[in-house]
Amino acid sequence: MARVITTLTLIALAGCGGPSTPEAPPEPAATASKLPGDGQRYDPAVDPSEVPDGAWMCDMGTVHYAAPHAGECPVCGMKLVQKK
Repeated sequence: MARVITTLTLIALAGCGGPSTPEAPPEPAATASKLPGDGQRYDPAVDPSEVPDGAWMCDMGTVHYAAPHAGECPVCGMKLVQKK
């Protein structure tokens, strides 16, 4: 009988998952507010995935300029598009 109780106790404790360690909070996503107010030039150009979400960028397949606001690219004059 003692063996049954010990076995049931071990099963119950195993089902609890034991002590858990708190996970670190995820890194906050980069946002357009991390760009300088006058924008940022990328030289060499970067992949659009490297530009913060919400930024306005000159997207020609790669990005050579991004800003936290709408406007025109000071590098090539194209209209900036917002990264969603």
